[in-house]
Amino acid sequence: MLLNKNNKFLYFYAFALFILSAFYGLLLRWNFTFPLKFIEYRNFLQSHSHVAFLGWGYLVTIGAIKYYFIPKITHKKAYNFALTIILVSLTLMLVSFPLSGYKVFSIVLLSVFGITSYILSLLLLKDIRGNNTAVKLIKYGIYYYLLSSLATWFLAGVLVTQGKTALYYNTIYFYLHFLYNGYFAFVLFGLLFKIFEVKQIAISNKFQKKFFLYLNIACIPAYSLSVLWSNVSLVYHIIGFVASILQLISLFFLLKIMREALGQLNWSRLSKLLLKFGLLAYSLKIIIQIASAFPFIVKKSLALKPFFIIGYLHLFTLGFMSVLLFLILSKLKILEFKSKVSRLGIVTFLLGILVTEFLLFSQGFLLLNGLKPIVSYNLLLLIFSAVMIIGLVLIFVNQFRKQPTRIN
Repeated sequence: MLLNKNNKFLYFYAFALFILSAFYGLLLRWNFTFPLKFIEYRNFLQSHSHVAFLGWGYLVTIGAIKYYFIPKITHKKAYNFALTIILVSLTLMLVSFPLSGYKVFSIVLLSVFGITSYILSLLLLKDIRGNNTAVKLIKYGIYYYLLSSLATWFLAGVLVTQGKTALYYNTIYFYLHFLYNGYFAFVLFGLLFKIFEVKQIAISNKFQKKFFLYLNIACIPAYSLSVLWSNVSLVYHIIGFVASILQLISLFFLLKIMREALGQLNWSRLSKLLLKFGLLAYSLKIIIQIASAFPFIVKKSLALKPFFIIGYLHLFTLGFMSVLLFLILSKLKILEFKSKVSRLGIVTFLLGILVTEFLLFSQGFLLLNGLKPIVSYNLLLLIFSAVMIIGLVLIFVNQFRKQPTRIN
């Protein structure tokens, strides 16, 4: 069974999809440095992004939610049937997008995924019990996922009737905003708070409630930050700035929570490193969002999209989401980081993230200020993107070796 407590298949399959999507990303980087005629950039990009979000992020979080928040397996057959359909559809997306792009077959697969994810969402909302902050974060994360998914149904109609207009792109940004800042942010912190609860880590209920309150209030108005590129009125900038300040306040309470937790956690140095790395990436994300409320920054970011916007997206998906997913998987005893090979793998992955983020933002900053750009930028980005994948492969392969028994 996919969600059997001792069965790692779901998580390893999600990890394998992550590695494959990363290879697609590497192929795109290769194409920038050494152009290949057979690479259709947009098609591979679609597969790369969809499989990373849905095949890696979504699958692992759903599995972890089921494990931590629904200990007594209910509707077991329904959960496993739905997950099987999702796994098949995601696997086919790896092929359909590169071959045909966002056409009929890929749209059908996305539709099947969407409908099935609704079933999973409703099952989880029905079965999750409790009313503490961790539960609220998970439930609201699912609500925001459902909200984000509305854009996928609306998008096809916009594309057919209006083409790739401002409405088309703002619909995509609606999906991404509520998937990133809604589903993933809420669910990942909900899982983290639950892990603290399981480990009997005493953290302030007041701080947890304040964190959830400000994060939740900010989520919907923060979408205005995603539409500033389309020359909207100053009102949208003000709303976006206020929302980003609310997120900053929520970060203040989050850091207080983490300070309390870190003093009590009996975790390895590597586990604590993952937690701190993910929090740093999340903090930088919020700072970037505050800056993005200003018209000057918006204008320059659009002109330098391959650097600032891609850097922001990778900061979230790699530096925050993926790093916390690795931490969660280690606490589920799915992944281990006890051996030298696995530790080398995670450190290599983190190094790749740091260097690629530095390259992306530094190159954008240099071009923004009319300074000399980094020599061999594309080649360096290709090399350190490969470094990340090497780290992922080391982690994955090492999981099938017999491991020594140590405290994680």
